[in-house]
Amino acid sequence: MTNDDHHVSPADETLVLTSLEHDQLVGVKKRHIPRRHLKVTELAIFWTLRIYLIFMIIVVAYQVWSAR
Repeated sequence: MTNDDHHVSPADETLVLTSLEHDQLVGVKKRHIPRRHLKVTELAIFWTLRIYLIFMIIVVAYQVWSAR
């Protein structure tokens, strides 16, 4: 068998996907994607954003509480 034997047209793919039951469709679409290893600068940016988000939640909660 060559690689050409495995070619599936978009129409055939659509037909197969519409004929699958829900649990079969979920199994077909589920693919494991490994986690990405982030660089130190990217980690620092994400932690800064997390800290900022927590700070802003506290500020908004205080504003709502003090407005009563």
